[in-house]
Amino acid sequence: EAMGKALDEKKIDMMTRAMSPEQAHDMLVKPKEGIELTEMPGLAISYLGFNTKDPVVNKSVRQAMAQIIDRGEIAGKVYGTTAEPLYSLIPSSIAGHTNAFFNKYGEPSTAKAATILRDAGIKTPVKFTLHYTNDHYGSATAEEFKALQQQLNSSGLFDVSVKGEEWSKYRPEQKRGDYAAYGMGWFPDFPDPDNYTAPFLDANNFLNSPYRSREAQKVLIPQSRREADRTAAAVTYEKLQDIVATDVPVLPIWQGKQYVASRDGIAGVERSVSATSELQLWELNRPSV
Repeated sequence: EAMGKALDEKKIDMMTRAMSPEQAHDMLVKPKEGIELTEMPGLAISYLGFNTKDPVVNKSVRQAMAQIIDRGEIAGKVYGTTAEPLYSLIPSSIAGHTNAFFNKYGEPSTAKAATILRDAGIKTPVKFTLHYTNDHYGSATAEEFKALQQQLNSSGLFDVSVKGEEWSKYRPEQKRGDYAAYGMGWFPDFPDPDNYTAPFLDANNFLNSPYRSREAQKVLIPQSRREADRTAAAVTYEKLQDIVATDVPVLPIWQGKQYVASRDGIAGVERSVSATSELQLWELNRPSV
């Protein structure tokens, strides 16, 4: 918000990455005089995480959630043109991406989800709280989780409540395992498929998740890192994405698009962010008038 205000007040000439989906949407719907918005492929993703030791959200429950949630509706109704459905931890803008969740579950289906729960002997509706942070990823997060709640509860298979917490409280409680299910976002430290898989699946992972896949940790992640040619690691990453879609330790929801907002008089903006989301400041210039 401070950066957007500085751009409006002509204190800065350009902003990117820190721009929230709400800011980008507002600029798209109501363009501001003297400010241009440039769209580029995005690297940010949003997903649900789970305390996989909590029996309330066991593997079958997580699979049923994956079968019900309509990512297209979430992305379209909540974020508009600033987000698109995500069917893997690895977004479509990164090499090695596959639509693993869509390949396994297809279109949202209450009937298929009911079969998953029935075959596992799980009594419905499954009751739990879906937690989210209300001050870290933008104001649209609350709307997103209300939409998720509505989708799950309208199936009749779930009785989900939602609860928002400030990030300063939310993150320690999430890492401690206090939440059965919770929402998180991710922007990679570097634009490689490893940075969308290892932080979630490896030992000492970012989420402090109790989930463990021996194949992922001992075989696939080390194997993928030995491939200097990242395209050659595609088969390994396909297997990793299939494991995530089957076990659902995390549930991808949407991936964001990336925007650069710049004031009139700045040239080269469309080349200022590379396909790997790195700033190329040398492309920017201010043509003489």
